Amino acid sequence: MISEKNSNPMTVSLPYSFKKFSSIGPFVDVDGRIKPCVICGIPATQEAIFTVDGATIVEKYCESCSKKDIK
Repeated sequence: MISEKNSNPMTVSLPYSFKKFSSIGPFVDVDGRIKPCVICGIPATQEAIFTVDGATIVEKYCESCSKKDIK
């Protein structure tokens, strides 16, 4: 969903019970846009990959939130 006021798409983190954790690694910003952590909103430094019903979900996390129970 994109609003006229904010051209950034809304991001929603799926509950962990629906996602199967695959991997986590450093997030490298290639387009010059700061991506927020899906939990707390501060700039992301880690990127986690999950699978859901055959789809791949990529979520960005800050250092602190990436150390929490991401499964």
